[in-house]
Amino acid sequence: MTNEAVTPTPEIPGFNSNNSANATEVNREKPNGVEKKSRNSLNYLPYVNAYGSIPTLFSKIKEAAVPTKFTQDFMSSMLGMSSSSHRAFPDLKKLGFLDQGNVPTEVYRQYRDPWQSKRIMAQQLRIAYSDIYRANEFAHKMNKDKLIAKLKALTGAGDDDTIISTVASTFIELRNLASFDEEQDIITTSVSPKKSEPENVESPHSRKARQASLGVSYMINLNLPATTDIEVFNAIFKSLKEHILYED
Repeated sequence: MTNEAVTPTPEIPGFNSNNSANATEVNREKPNGVEKKSRNSLNYLPYVNAYGSIPTLFSKIKEAAVPTKFTQDFMSSMLGMSSSSHRAFPDLKKLGFLDQGNVPTEVYRQYRDPWQSKRIMAQQLRIAYSDIYRANEFAHKMNKDKLIAKLKALTGAGDDDTIISTVASTFIELRNLASFDEEQDIITTSVSPKKSEPENVESPHSRKARQASLGVSYMINLNLPATTDIEVFNAIFKSLKEHILYED
């Protein structure tokens, strides 16, 4: 049997969830046609070997103009990240920063706004690492050891799997660029409606009396007739009370 040449996989800017450079095992065809399960077949979450450069990458994304297309040439010439280790960064597609054609998305543009970049990163981490967030909604609060344990449980990786540690480190570097307290930055202030107060039902006399108690004083001069008939005086004061003291 002759050895076939292996065509290298082209590198694109982004996280690699199945980085062949880190796999110590390869698929080998057995005589019976059954393939041996390798590390590459595990469902790794997004990771990158050069995770220490993640802060630099996203810092430069904020500084540089938005490209028509995010290419290796853009990373090298505009972002100044020309090292070979920068060619396999966290998949910006998985983070929602690029579309399938490597064109920057609205998320990419929003992240460049310093007032909302941390909130955007937190939002996109929940999407790119949805598996671990389904297992623990507070995954961003877990330390590295707990993250590794959870990732092993999710992927079925063994204790000797070094990629899991790289996944955890990648997640932590991205997490450091996020603020999960700012996910609810846009707060709609709801004003509680005032409790309806029962209307005070007033009688005409009580309303007139209340109006008369507003502190307005009157000076009334009466010229009473010269009479000894008490009913005359009663009629005068009754009329005064009804038409003057309690008038609207």
